[in-house]
Amino acid sequence: MSRTEQMTEFDERVVAEAEADLNRLLSIEPSPEFAAKVRARIAAVPAARGWSLGRLLFPLAAAAALVLVVTLATDWPAREAKPSFATTRQDDIVLSAAKPNEAPAVAPVKKAPELRPQVRRAAVVQRQPEIIIDPAITDAIRRLALAARNTTLDGSKGESIAAPDSAAATLPIAEQLNVPELVLKPADQTGGQ
Repeated sequence: MSRTEQMTEFDERVVAEAEADLNRLLSIEPSPEFAAKVRARIAAVPAARGWSLGRLLFPLAAAAALVLVVTLATDWPAREAKPSFATTRQDDIVLSAAKPNEAPAVAPVKKAPELRPQVRRAAVVQRQPEIIIDPAITDAIRRLALAARNTTLDGSKGESIAAPDSAAATLPIAEQLNVPELVLKPADQTGGQ
């Protein structure tokens, strides 16, 4: 029956009875014992405490003490930085000579000690030629290595893994590359005429 059609008196009575049954079934009250247990559990739960000054004071004091300990334990560079080069003290040079016959005094100059910065050098890596292997062959070599881990391989059976004669004929043979000699001549000044 669609909602657009008018219900008959019988249909209205059936729907009203079904709604009354549903309301009666859904209006179930809990048993008194169950309600008493739930109320007792709710009453037994302590009330949540809020943040108070006492609860905040301890973490703040601990954090301040930690900052103080770290500050005192750290060696701050409070001292004056020393120059990384040595200087020698020289006497002042007088520009107006009181005695023109007297030669100026030569101050001895000491050579400053040579300071070499410490340099870390990377380890020299021995370059080896790169070998490119097909991934399928790589997997086969890995499987062979895993299978032969606790055994010794028999070299006499090497022919069994060689390519069949028909496949060997299709493999390309490397030939020596023949490059003709290049001769460089100076350009002709007459333009080739």
